[in-house]
Amino acid sequence: MRWMSRISGADIITLLNGLSGFLAITYILDGEFMIASCLIVLAIVFDGVDGAVARRFGSSHEFGKFLDSMSDSVSFCFAPALLVYGNLYNKDLGSAWVNMPNALAVIASMFLGSFGLLRLARFSSKDFKMPYFLGFPTPATALGIVMFCSLLGRPEFNPFNMGFEPNVIFIITMVLAFLMVSDVPYPKMTRTFLALAGLTGLLISLPMLAVILGMDFLSIETLMKIEMLAMLPFMAYLVGGPFYLYYQKRKKKREQ
Repeated sequence: MRWMSRISGADIITLLNGLSGFLAITYILDGEFMIASCLIVLAIVFDGVDGAVARRFGSSHEFGKFLDSMSDSVSFCFAPALLVYGNLYNKDLGSAWVNMPNALAVIASMFLGSFGLLRLARFSSKDFKMPYFLGFPTPATALGIVMFCSLLGRPEFNPFNMGFEPNVIFIITMVLAFLMVSDVPYPKMTRTFLALAGLTGLLISLPMLAVILGMDFLSIETLMKIEMLAMLPFMAYLVGGPFYLYYQKRKKKREQ
């Protein structure tokens, strides 16, 4: 047990990331999708903080990156995959073996979870040394899943839902899953992109927290508009991130 004395502050924050993801899964199983979504966003916050703490205070061991990868697998692979499954699967329609919509729910959640794990394995083995992300990051994918499931998932779980669009959720999930294992480059979280991520998380979670805490000073229409605003910084990173890196690369070449 003496090895536990070497656990650093960054490791504790990493554990909080994984625990937030685990709690999110329990709430998904209970049908409390908004609370689960907020916990996934909280896990993303912990994931961003633990790296900063590790760089600031250092560590006395080498297993930090493995702990980080395992926590990320819970919070950004399994929890979002179950969120997709919970929104798309309807047990009243029958087994996924005989019902196509339910089969698509299983396929989407399996691709999201498995490709997320592959993305984390590749990052932990070699890609963490690169100056940019290779493939769409798993925390960003989790944010996108939370946002689109909130707006287009089952309306009984969310009062500011835009309407149930299972086909759209399926397509978005598959696109994000394949982007995670692609070779498309994305910028790492410098100050500008951290601000984008923070703004996205705030806009996603604020309407949910307002409903969970019973804050009725904002109308359902206003909450929906706030949630929809989260698409702007998210899409800016999703679509604009690779173009930003291409521009930076061209700029460096011209300067040389």
